[in-house]
Amino acid sequence: MRSESVPDRVLRTIRAEGLIDPGEDVTVALSGGADSVALLSILRELQPLLGITLRAAHFHHGIRGAEADRDVAFCKSLCDDWGVPLKVGRGEAPAYAEAHGLSLETAARELRYAFLHQAAPGKLATAHTADDNAETLLMHLIRGAGPRGLGGILPRRGSLIRPLLAVEKRELLEYLSQRGIPHVEDSTNESDDGLRNRVRHRIMPLLTAENPQLLSALGRATRLARAEDGYLSRLAAEASASCRLADGWSCAALLDLDPVLRRRILCSILQDLGLDSPAEANVADLEALLRNPRPSAALTLPGGVRVCRRYDALLPNPPAPGPELPVCPLNVPGQTDLPLQIGRITCFVTKNSDFSHKNVSTFCVKYDMITPRGWTVRARRPGDRLRHSGGVKTVKALMIDRKIPVSLRRRLPVLFWEDRLIGVFGLGMDPAYAAAPGEDALLLQFEPPAPQRGRSE
Repeated sequence: MRSESVPDRVLRTIRAEGLIDPGEDVTVALSGGADSVALLSILRELQPLLGITLRAAHFHHGIRGAEADRDVAFCKSLCDDWGVPLKVGRGEAPAYAEAHGLSLETAARELRYAFLHQAAPGKLATAHTADDNAETLLMHLIRGAGPRGLGGILPRRGSLIRPLLAVEKRELLEYLSQRGIPHVEDSTNESDDGLRNRVRHRIMPLLTAENPQLLSALGRATRLARAEDGYLSRLAAEASASCRLADGWSCAALLDLDPVLRRRILCSILQDLGLDSPAEANVADLEALLRNPRPSAALTLPGGVRVCRRYDALLPNPPAPGPELPVCPLNVPGQTDLPLQIGRITCFVTKNSDFSHKNVSTFCVKYDMITPRGWTVRARRPGDRLRHSGGVKTVKALMIDRKIPVSLRRRLPVLFWEDRLIGVFGLGMDPAYAAAPGEDALLLQFEPPAPQRGRSE
């Protein structure tokens, strides 16, 4: 029975993982090294079966001098011979590293992928092999990765695909040798400066001596880890949905979950907020926010990401407090439009008022207090106190008791007649100034602005 060829195995991987659909545009990240040259050649062989448009892209990092220039020339010549359109980009990785406080390796990677994604109108294919996958797994173990890191290199991430993950580098070298296809070597691959190269040159040979099928074994381990990680992620997504509120998550519901699911949900929240790889400390800080006993607390994460707790609600990117309502005289009787789109207050004298009209936004004040002057509203200030049925409390404490969001507290009008605090619209009024049922009264009614309807697409 004929053994499966490398192109056949790559085709099986593409179909099993759903990496490429018929008619798609695929750009190969071509460095000129053996792996990427083999990937471009294999996809050329499979092009009629896949029905794809094939391109290539090469990036010059501004390092390695004449050797890097040689790589550009090689890629251009190869693509010309094969009739594959090639885009070439260039960056200055050393300057970028210095400007952004990055290692040279990280800077080069960021510049390279920024160019490659811009150069690829459809899928971007990279030549990561079974060797790369095994090395990545070991590097993740060395750094103390969690379950997701044990999955190694993902076959697909967005538009980025890796069709060679089931193929070993030695097989690609044999493939190129059999077909007489040239490639170039990057001299920095022989250096032990980076962790990957040390794993490749020192650790992998020792482990392979213990198990000659090491790459196959580690590949199987990463596939199992990815499958279990996917299952846990689905469970976490269902649990997260059960904890959702209109604009965030219920802290109590999150704390009731199994710690494994809760951690995954918190990681997902942080990723949605822009942290690509949340550190364990970030997740721990977010869990501490869930458990914070204060009714209101906030957390600022790397990159300026903010999350807050408001009572039982965990809110991502909480709204900043609105501008403060200034002192505004009221037209009595009449209507007053408040600034900052806070709303309006209508005042008029009414007879035979009864408390059926009274609520926290409508006050019926004793008729003998009615004068056309001296009526004002403003935002709450420190020390403001309001008498209510249970005694006297600061306005701030009442707002906390009623769970008024911080973003709204400076927008609730506090009503004064001369220097007397009569009430706070949205909280209630001092019963000492309330008209009794059947008495004539001054009715003051606060109307907040109508909520704007969202535009449907």
